[in-house]
Amino acid sequence: MRKQFLRTLIISGIATGLIACGQASATTAKPTVAGTVAAVATATIQPTVDLGALVATPEQTDNSSMTAMLVSGTGEVKTLNDAELNFQVTGTVSEITAREGAVVKAGDLIATLDTTLYDQQVAQANANLASAKATFNGLRAGGPDDLLAQAQLKQALAAQETTKPGSTSSDARAATLSLEVAQSNLKSTKDRLSLAKTQAQLQLDIANQSLTQATSQLTYDQWNWEWVVNEGTDPVQPTMMGRPNKIGDSTIKRYKMAYEISVSRRDAAQIGLRNAQIGFDQAVQAELVGNNTAQQQLEQAQLAYDRVVNPTGRDLANIEATVASAQAAVNRITAARAQAEAGVAQAEAALTLATINRSRAEIRAPFAGTIAYITIAVGDPANPAGRPVVQIVDTANLRIDALISDADIGNVAVGQKVTVSVDAVPSQTYDGTVAFVSPIAVGVGNVRSYTIHVDLTDTTNLRAGMSARVNLLGE
Repeated sequence: MRKQFLRTLIISGIATGLIACGQASATTAKPTVAGTVAAVATATIQPTVDLGALVATPEQTDNSSMTAMLVSGTGEVKTLNDAELNFQVTGTVSEITAREGAVVKAGDLIATLDTTLYDQQVAQANANLASAKATFNGLRAGGPDDLLAQAQLKQALAAQETTKPGSTSSDARAATLSLEVAQSNLKSTKDRLSLAKTQAQLQLDIANQSLTQATSQLTYDQWNWEWVVNEGTDPVQPTMMGRPNKIGDSTIKRYKMAYEISVSRRDAAQIGLRNAQIGFDQAVQAELVGNNTAQQQLEQAQLAYDRVVNPTGRDLANIEATVASAQAAVNRITAARAQAEAGVAQAEAALTLATINRSRAEIRAPFAGTIAYITIAVGDPANPAGRPVVQIVDTANLRIDALISDADIGNVAVGQKVTVSVDAVPSQTYDGTVAFVSPIAVGVGNVRSYTIHVDLTDTTNLRAGMSARVNLLGE
């Protein structure tokens, strides 16, 4: 295709010269304007010079004419990937790990906010999930609470069975077994609830210690910050060589950030203490209620055992009530199990959300590329609704986006070879291939053009945004 184009251009120039010579004595012809598409007819031209191997003679071709179409357009160098990034949550910038012009890989950390509060939210969500799972495990089929409710129901049914006519000594054995179960249950309940209360007390002590440490650190950082605001000197070393040790903006920001972080940590510790206190109070109440319930069950088993031989009418009524109560307990366990399962799903969703918010406090590279700009500094507040603060471009994958006139687009197709020239690199041309032809036109006034994408075989010295011209032989 390229050789044919060169031949056609040579023929066009020679033909023009011959015609001009032949009409030297005639009236000078009106010049014509060559557009982006040039058609050159060669069948009737009889050159007086030998074109050599560059031009095919009429005897060497079966066609009576040979036509070449030159198509050109303008555009620019584009990158395949270009992202403008911002934090997706609020906070204060605590670290910037990259710089403008740095080459990064996909997933590399570029900047991060102070994540103290978000880390605390993730920790709290993990604790809530663990608590929800513990509750669910206690209520699961075959779990401790389920087994206890089922045992109580069997015990009540066994006691009821003894009241039926024709009961045998096996009823007495059943009553004995029920009594032993109740005794064992009382002991295991006391041990289990006592352990839970002890663990809750430990968590409360840890939370108290954390709040004490956070409050102490806040007092220190607050004193430093108030000194900086009031005196303008370094609180650690107010004077140097007998003169006030004035500090710069970066040091002021550092003291301010330390104070704000201490406030956040103190607030988080207060929340943790309140949660731990609630957990401890619940454990104390659970121990009281659980032990009382187990004690009552033991007393009921004892009564059933004592009255197994000659139950009175009142005893019969009590036995019926016990059966109904035990069956209701089993039903409650089933309902509570479903509720606990929903609680686990809710806690998992809360943990997922907390983890997402934690990750949104970071800016990471979505793909490999070069950082074009960074407009934030350590200590700046993050504004998710504001302008992007980081731009990253993929400088390794470049292409040409060009506009072709609607008069020429019919001569362009995917797969055509293209020659590209770039104003910023005048000493070099680039080869490419048409990868896409837009099915719709772009209109500016009365001008209609179609966008094409050109994939390049070489992108040396090219940068996104450079103006370019594409040339190709139409088909």
